[in-house]
Amino acid sequence: MLAWMSYVIVVSLLLSLAALALERSARVRQKPTRWLWGTSMIASLLVPLVISSVSVQIPRLTGVVDPAIPQRVVALRQMTASGLSPSGWLSATAGPFPASPDLDRLLQVGWGAASTILLLAILAGSVQLNWRRRRWERGNMAGVPVHMSEDAGPAIVGLLAPHIVVPRWLVQCPPDVQELVIAHEQGHLEAHDARLVTTALGLLVCMPWNLPLWWQLRRLRFAVEIDCDARVLRRGYDVSRYGETLIAVGERQSATIAMVAAMSEPRSLLEQRIRNMLRKQTNYAHATAVALACLGIAFAVGAAEISPPNNGDPGQSASQSVADTKILDGRIGFYQVNDNAVLTITSNGQQLNAQLTGQPAVPIYEQSNGEFFYKDAEISFITEPHGQTTSLILRKYGVNVPMKRIDAATAQRIASTYRPAHRPGKFVGGALVMLP
Repeated sequence: MLAWMSYVIVVSLLLSLAALALERSARVRQKPTRWLWGTSMIASLLVPLVISSVSVQIPRLTGVVDPAIPQRVVALRQMTASGLSPSGWLSATAGPFPASPDLDRLLQVGWGAASTILLLAILAGSVQLNWRRRRWERGNMAGVPVHMSEDAGPAIVGLLAPHIVVPRWLVQCPPDVQELVIAHEQGHLEAHDARLVTTALGLLVCMPWNLPLWWQLRRLRFAVEIDCDARVLRRGYDVSRYGETLIAVGERQSATIAMVAAMSEPRSLLEQRIRNMLRKQTNYAHATAVALACLGIAFAVGAAEISPPNNGDPGQSASQSVADTKILDGRIGFYQVNDNAVLTITSNGQQLNAQLTGQPAVPIYEQSNGEFFYKDAEISFITEPHGQTTSLILRKYGVNVPMKRIDAATAQRIASTYRPAHRPGKFVGGALVMLP
């Protein structure tokens, strides 16, 4: 459980960095950014779950692979880089640690308690908001229906039927200030920002222990305001007057309301919003945007490449891991291809690799007990009833190549006779190809 939570946090952190780089790229190109953070939050929940549990079916290549060979079902976890697994990092730094059912149960209880508390806090805020809304007066401002409150707003409140709420002191402001405030809140209404923020809070309830997810929510709320500022300015309002209005509203910031899209923000974020509105395009803006987009894509690919820890019942994971390791170790060894070449099976933990004499090693993936594959090749290990692996069969392009197991001394003698001119095999596109 702890290893899986660490894996989720690392994936979420990389996705956060990806969203940040892509956000910078979009800002340079003056594009909306809130959808990047919404996507990042969704991906932070779905990517670990999908990679940990989903399998895909790899179809046969008609006319290339033997029709007798079945289509392979591959777990997505097998396509990730095992060296990037956080569970492996923990083992490397702290040494192997046994699974602890008590710790797993404690983490599960803590997870459930944290989600429940956060959900209750959101519901309590919603109930309080409904109670306060009963005392708000209805009126009009800049030709738009609004609710007037003593200490709330300007903001958008409500999920199913969102509406604008403004503080009563705004009535005393000049008409142009009122118009800018209403234009800002109208922009939130048209973009459905209140629903977006509320949905993001719902995602956070699923994993309240995921700290990068909290930061993504904060960035989402800020991106919502940045995008709304851009929409207001595109309507032709003066940027100087709009900035002054933001400062005036910020100085008289009213009480905050949960689950709203509000015009007022903390002063540090307000300063960033104004700087963003005044930013000028540079000569290298296009190149900068492309570089940041490439960086963001690289972070996203890195998040998808991280290998999740092994699934399984927490109480059985330690013994199962030991058993799997013993089975893998039983297949490690040397297998004779011919008089001049040897196929060497090695392991780097939970991953077997195959290396033909004179060629680099390639990973092979298990699809069933004793059956391994790599792209369009298959390796079947032949194991005797007493558990000893005695040979293997390599299937490639409909050809079966049996190889008997040999000892290390024999393998070294055969390898010493190898000459590149013998060309016992080659790798094409990373796949082992046996030559006649």
